[in-house]
Amino acid sequence: MKSLYSIGLMLCFLCAFWHSKNIASEQLVISKQNSHINLLGKIDWLVEDKSLQLSDIQHLQDWQTGYLPNQVNQDKSLWGKFNIVFDDPDEEQYFLTVGNPQLDYVDVFLLDEKDRILGSYLMGGNRDYSKRALKHRLFITPIGAEQQVVTVFIRINDDGPLVFPVDLDKQSSLVEREQLLLAIIGFISGGLALLACYFLITYIFMRSPVRFWFALSSAAFLLLFLNTKGVLGQITGITAYISNLSCALLGLLLLTSAKVTFAILERVPTVWRYALYSFGFITLGMTFTPDSGLQITFSALMAALSGTLIGLLAFFYHKPDKKTANLVGLLGLTFIAISGFGQVTLFLSGIPLTQKISLIFTVLIMLGIMIIALAIEAHERVLTYRHNMQQQLAIKDLQHFYDLFRNSAEGLYTSSLDGQLISVNPAMCSLFGYLDEAEMLREIHNAAQFYATPQDRAIMLGEIHKSGKVIGKEIKGIRKDGSEFWFVISGQIKREHEKQYLFGSISDVTDRKQSNISLEYLATHDSLTGVYNRREFERRLQSGLLKAQNQNSDLTLLYMDLDQFKVVNDTCGHKAGDLLIKQLSQKLDAVVLGKGILARLGGDEFGVLLEGDNAQMAYLLANKLLNAVQEFRFIWENRIFTLGISIGQVPWQPNINSPEQLLSMADAACYLAKERGRNQVHTYSAEDEHMQRYESEMSWVSHINHALENDSFELYYQHYQALSQRIEGHHYEILLRMRDQEGNIVPPSTFFPAAERYNLTAQIDRWVVENYFCWLADNPKHNAELTRVSINLSGHSLADKELKLFVLNAFEKYKIPYAKVCFEITESMAILKMDETLEFINTFHKLGCLFALDDFGSGFSSYSYLKNLPVDQVKIDGGFVKDILVDPVDMAMVNSIKDVAKAMGMETVAEFVESTEIMVELGKMGVDFAQGYGVAKPNALADFTRHR
Repeated sequence: MKSLYSIGLMLCFLCAFWHSKNIASEQLVISKQNSHINLLGKIDWLVEDKSLQLSDIQHLQDWQTGYLPNQVNQDKSLWGKFNIVFDDPDEEQYFLTVGNPQLDYVDVFLLDEKDRILGSYLMGGNRDYSKRALKHRLFITPIGAEQQVVTVFIRINDDGPLVFPVDLDKQSSLVEREQLLLAIIGFISGGLALLACYFLITYIFMRSPVRFWFALSSAAFLLLFLNTKGVLGQITGITAYISNLSCALLGLLLLTSAKVTFAILERVPTVWRYALYSFGFITLGMTFTPDSGLQITFSALMAALSGTLIGLLAFFYHKPDKKTANLVGLLGLTFIAISGFGQVTLFLSGIPLTQKISLIFTVLIMLGIMIIALAIEAHERVLTYRHNMQQQLAIKDLQHFYDLFRNSAEGLYTSSLDGQLISVNPAMCSLFGYLDEAEMLREIHNAAQFYATPQDRAIMLGEIHKSGKVIGKEIKGIRKDGSEFWFVISGQIKREHEKQYLFGSISDVTDRKQSNISLEYLATHDSLTGVYNRREFERRLQSGLLKAQNQNSDLTLLYMDLDQFKVVNDTCGHKAGDLLIKQLSQKLDAVVLGKGILARLGGDEFGVLLEGDNAQMAYLLANKLLNAVQEFRFIWENRIFTLGISIGQVPWQPNINSPEQLLSMADAACYLAKERGRNQVHTYSAEDEHMQRYESEMSWVSHINHALENDSFELYYQHYQALSQRIEGHHYEILLRMRDQEGNIVPPSTFFPAAERYNLTAQIDRWVVENYFCWLADNPKHNAELTRVSINLSGHSLADKELKLFVLNAFEKYKIPYAKVCFEITESMAILKMDETLEFINTFHKLGCLFALDDFGSGFSSYSYLKNLPVDQVKIDGGFVKDILVDPVDMAMVNSIKDVAKAMGMETVAEFVESTEIMVELGKMGVDFAQGYGVAKPNALADFTRHR
């Protein structure tokens, strides 16, 4: 049918051509009744060289009544000529219209009877739009009716097929026809714009890809339609690239149509996807071809191939439930194919399309697009139905497992590495005492709130960074109401969307750990010994203090600390230690029973609260407890152990207002009992000098804990000076200061002894590492310029096995390069903690960290131990450095240390360099680095300045 249709059109064209041949040479007589005339068949044509002008053409005789469009190449010009005779001159003006806006050059010359030029109009897409006679999308030339006879010459140059209509209209007829065409163009454009906007807006809400691509397809066709009609050129005034822009828009249309196709169809093989995309990209590539004829040919071929392939894919690749959507889509594609095939066939055959016929074809395409829009709606109805069915199946599955899920004790959660809680399941909420997920996510600001000891989370993350995951780790947690319980946690870190998340599962194991002890009993009693725990003891102590204050009654507190308990733990293990504590607590409870309450306050610490008359017998009871411990014998694997106990006694006085104050005083008395020989009772006295010293230390302990909780520590730094080589970048040591409640800066020599005595150094070291690494991460430029930083670690901290995991996690958390960090370890403490020191050094050496031995030379066997410590740097004790210019012994000691270090391949750093003269002498000796006030004074890290 399509072939017959094309043959019919060709016959019509030949008939019209033959008819025009008969009348072309005749003069065209115009009367008042002639409001519109199609001139194409009334014009004589001539193809000549591009260089010929009007004067050369006028007298040529070989004019023809027709031409073949494809015979006019880039070196030729097409000339047309016809005569107009105005039979009855009219006041109304006539207009000559050449109806193809893509022509490169269109020149119109008007001559009178004597071949004098009445007017010349030079137009075309490649010429300035503003110089046209009429600012119109087509090429319109006014012809006045003042002359009775007018000869019109038309010259056309273009590199594509020369197919165009030529019309002559009265002004009124032209206005009427133009109004109708503009209305139709506006109607079609508005429809396409509405269609594009509708699908784009619905895509925003529904997030359906097919809607997005169809909106782009509609927009691309709208622009293509307006461009081929010359409207875009008329609006912008840019007409030189109409053909190129049409090619680009068609390529975009083919690509977006392919995306629409693949969104609707399913299981289309990749090879066909690439094939369909290639048609669009080839068309886009043709945009840059200067030959518009080649652009038209290839674009038509790619569009035909694309439409054919889409039809075949729709036939072969679809599911039964999309049959309606596919059939409707094929119908729309058929309308588009008929329109496109018809236009291309007529154009390539040289038959010009009138504006009305062109609009009819456009309407067919628009109708096809609207039908495809209906197909998309049908497609999405199928997807909605599928989604609803999946939801129904999911609901059935959820219903099936509802009872199992409701009774599950396992909680699941997701958090960021920083601790921000992202998601939880109902079991998790129930486990921690929250009503629902929303409440838990709202009230939990950091996953560390799950843990009774928040630092347990950092330690767990360190284990995950080390081994990749953690499985079955038992940790004590805390619920919303403050109650503690035991849970087992498993977790691992996964990367999603370029971010790392912690996925964890938690199960309550309190019952297993506490055997048959009820939760109420667990809340008030120690799980191991069965006596009261610290929380319940403090609660009762608070109640006793209120009673003593209100009734002025007696109250005495005994604070007891076992002597030699650590020997049992170290030699026999914690299992033996637990059994010892359990047996001994039964003996103590038997002595206290009926007179007061006994509680376990710590690992090997107990407290006794005596009230009323029993408080007056406190010293006697303390001695009975002392004797009970002395008589106690612990047997483990045929070994017998004896223990002692130190007891601190504090009677209540009116100036004691809180349980914490009373416990602190009792602890101080117990400490003095230990210092005075252990295994005795010591009563608290405010006038005791030893007590005052101890309380001063305890005061610093309180200040340290306050600084840890409120970030009252401050980081300082002190630059190093290289003596033997030039080193670029920052090189300094991190120092620690405390800011007291009055805002004064406190040096570490004031508070650090108390921290070491009461095992707070590990917490301080964690604070330093965490806060310095955080500062580095917040100052990436400084981090990039950093060459080396030295960080002090206390020897006591190295005995803390969890510090290593904490530091590993900090390196990973803040992305700090290992090679830039040097840990300083004091020589005396490294010797005392040799095994722990070696384990710590080996772990971080493998990762790239450096180690320095601080205060070298202060120990008794420095050189001997130096051989066994794999350190990279030796810091010469400042006591030898400060007097090297006046004391030859100090000079010899520094030289000796330097020589030994060099022999072992270690760097040397001299401390306490107080002057330039000392620094110069050290440089001559071969010491590598200097540190001291002669180099730079310590300054706050927040005010960091480069060392010069």
